[in-house]
Amino acid sequence: MKVRARERIATATLLAVIGIIALAIWWTYAAVEDGGRQRREASEIARTLSSLRLATLEYALYHREQERAKWYEISQRADRVIATARFSDAADREVLAGVGARRIQVRQVFGELVALTAAVPAAADFSSSRSSEAQLLSRIFALQQENFTAAFRLIDLATRRANDAQHRLLVVILSGLGLIALIQIGGSWSIQRHVLEPVARLQHAAQQVAAGNWSFEFGKGGTDEIGQLTRDLGSMTHALRNSLLQVERSNQELAALNRELEAFGYSVSHDLRGPLRAMDGFSLVLLEDYDDKLDDEGKDALRRIRAASQHMGLLIDDLLRLSQVARAELKLEPVDLSGIARGIAASVQGDRSGRTVEWAIEDGMTITADPGLMQIAMQNLIANAWKFTARTENATICVGTLERDGRRLYFVADNGVGFDMAHAQRLFGAFQRLHRAADFPGTGIGLAITQRIIRRHDGRIWAEAKEGKGATFFFSLGDMGHDHGWHAD
Repeated sequence: MKVRARERIATATLLAVIGIIALAIWWTYAAVEDGGRQRREASEIARTLSSLRLATLEYALYHREQERAKWYEISQRADRVIATARFSDAADREVLAGVGARRIQVRQVFGELVALTAAVPAAADFSSSRSSEAQLLSRIFALQQENFTAAFRLIDLATRRANDAQHRLLVVILSGLGLIALIQIGGSWSIQRHVLEPVARLQHAAQQVAAGNWSFEFGKGGTDEIGQLTRDLGSMTHALRNSLLQVERSNQELAALNRELEAFGYSVSHDLRGPLRAMDGFSLVLLEDYDDKLDDEGKDALRRIRAASQHMGLLIDDLLRLSQVARAELKLEPVDLSGIARGIAASVQGDRSGRTVEWAIEDGMTITADPGLMQIAMQNLIANAWKFTARTENATICVGTLERDGRRLYFVADNGVGFDMAHAQRLFGAFQRLHRAADFPGTGIGLAITQRIIRRHDGRIWAEAKEGKGATFFFSLGDMGHDHGWHAD
């Protein structure tokens, strides 16, 4: 059975039980209220009858008109109380009917008493009149005493009924609480067996897989959602195990390929440098030893051969640096970017003492990055800015930070020759140049190296420029550099 179905059944059962208990409580509470009402009505009958007996006694003592009027007033009130009383039990109704019948007799006897006392008796008949009055009063008091006893009988019956109803209410409440407790225990047992235990087994399996035990079997599981999840996770683990095996094979192949590339790079570095050095050296020998035998065209050809061999050597060096940047292991630590920028500025300014450049380097720029790689990246950016401001009067190079869209950006800006943004997509390609080598020498690989360094730091680099107005290179670092969420292009 599905967990959802079990939950619905348990909820429906609990609601049904609560509904039944609520109805039972309502029914027993209504019985308690009815018993209390009947006890109040019986008590009211008893109080009225007691007042009527007192009024009878007062009339017997004084025989005045106001006592007679008071007696009839209380008698009418007693009749109304008896008439409006509602008792559901047959015994109660029988007792109440007896009270009503005796009330009729009391009124008749009291009428006789009033008629007797209204006449003025003769002296000879005084003792006879008093004797008759005493008999009538005796009958009235006897009937009133019977009614008074019947009223207390009604009070006792109503009190017993109210007490029984209260006892039933307590039993219903306790039974309901017990039934709810049983349902709770049953629900807890069902949750423990069908939910918590499978989840615990699933958690253990997940821990085994997380620990690297990819051969651990999840089992078939039950027919509910947890069982389906167990089977799905088992299938996913099986697929991941196969994928990891494939990745491991691919990594092994990639490691072998990297070793081959490293060997190829070593071979290129050594095997090509020899012929290049020979070309450069023999060209220099020809220029120096056979200077008088070569015409200007021959000397120019040799100089071109030397320049081409030297340029090819620089290209080989840059390719090796690009390859090393891609393979180098990152060592992340706090890096003083401001200090690096000032060191590079002092270096380029000292190497080319014939130029004056205004430097603006922001203080306190600290990032988390690989110090060696960031040294290379800043070297390339600042060297580019230096190179492309060579023909600019009042050259200015700025290194700083700014906030844009809630992210911290770092930039290197200059007021040099700039470039056309229509060609910006070529900017970070290896050996891509936007200016002639005769105007601005270089191999065209420095920005490609810089982009690879920023990418390795989970970052992004781009440029904004205008021809003749200079260029600004922006870069941001990813999570490892505390630049939230920016990624490499």
